Amino acid sequence: MIDIHSHILPGVDDGSKSMEMTAEMLSRYAEEGIDRVICTPHQGRELHRPELIMQKLGETSSLASEYGITLYPGAEIYYYDGMVSDLKSGRLLTLNGTRHVLVEFSTRAELEYIPDVCYELSLEGYVPVVAHIERYFYLDKQAYAEIKNNGALIQVNASSFAKKEYLKTLSHLLKRDMVDFIASDCHSNGRRNVDFSSARKYVSKKFRRSYDKFFGDNNIFA
Repeated sequence: MIDIHSHILPGVDDGSKSMEMTAEMLSRYAEEGIDRVICTPHQGRELHRPELIMQKLGETSSLASEYGITLYPGAEIYYYDGMVSDLKSGRLLTLNGTRHVLVEFSTRAELEYIPDVCYELSLEGYVPVVAHIERYFYLDKQAYAEIKNNGALIQVNASSFAKKEYLKTLSHLLKRDMVDFIASDCHSNGRRNVDFSSARKYVSKKFRRSYDKFFGDNNIFA
C-alpha cells in the first residue's frame, strides 16, 4: 500500500521535528502494512526549496529501508497565482516526478474557485490531486462534481473518518466513487500520527467493495 500524503521528512516543515520522530512514524507505517510513502512537505508562493526536500529525502531513505519502506519525492502545494509557471520551472515538486500535483486550499474561506483551478492545471497537462477535500466546508455537491469533471483526483484524510463533522461529506463522496485516495497526512508521532484504523473500519463496514482500492496493493506513482 502507498501513502501519497505525508509530512515525514524531518526538519522541513511543520511535520516531523527530528530523525527520531521520523523513525517512530516509520514504525507506524510498517505496522499499517504500508511499504511506499510519497513525502509531501509544504510548498507555496514563498516556500519552494526543492533542493532541501530532495536532500532530506536522501538522508531519510536509508532509515526508511530498515523498516521495509521506500520513500518518494513530492510536495503539498498551497495554490497561488503563478503556480503553473513554478511547476514548469521545477521549483515545485509533483508526486514522484509524475504530472500529478497534490494541491491544497484555504480551509477557512473560498479564496479561489477550486473547480476552475483544477481546470487550469488540467489544461497545462497536470493532474491535480485535491488534498483533504473534506476540510473545505464551503464546497457543495455541485463543486465536487465539477472538480472531478475538470480532471482532478480527490484525496481525503484517514483521520477524518474519526470526526463526525466530516462523515456526511465522506459518505457522499464514497457513495459516488469520487474518492481516489485515502492518505494519512501525518505530521508527527503523536496526535497527527500514521493512523488508518478509523478509515479501514468505516470503509470495511459501509463500502466493502472499495476496500482494496484504498488499502490494497495500489501501485500508482511508485
